[in-house]
Amino acid sequence: MRLRMTTRRVIAVALAAAVSVATSPVYAQQAPGTLAGKATDEARQPYTDYAVQVRDVATGQVLQTQQLSLQGLFSFSKMAQARPYLIELYHQKERRVICTEGPYTLTEKAPSKLDVNINCGKMPAAFWLLLAGAGAAAAVAVGTRSNSR
Repeated sequence: MRLRMTTRRVIAVALAAAVSVATSPVYAQQAPGTLAGKATDEARQPYTDYAVQVRDVATGQVLQTQQLSLQGLFSFSKMAQARPYLIELYHQKERRVICTEGPYTLTEKAPSKLDVNINCGKMPAAFWLLLAGAGAAAAVAVGTRSNSR
């Protein structure tokens, strides 16, 4: 009788431990995310002449490829989080990559990025802000250095 009680307790403790480890956030599998957007700024009609491919920055491998829709849109689902991805616009007839956007990294707080805009010929606003900030910092540094002499 005592052996039965001990066996039951051991089994109960083992099950409790297994359940707690399995539901731990450390071991929980993160839900896959989505990368989606448009290529209408860079691609020309007919959009079906173009494909978009997702490349894993760490390995350099193309993970998914899909033809642009008639409206110039694309969407990649089942993308793992915490990995940087590049989005490449590929001209199918010319067999070459037109341009690359990114890298984009999906996170637990932002598991999807649905507003990717492939416009490789244009400088993004963030670049201009960064450039302006660097110029202002350089001006302050030069001004401070001049006054210290």
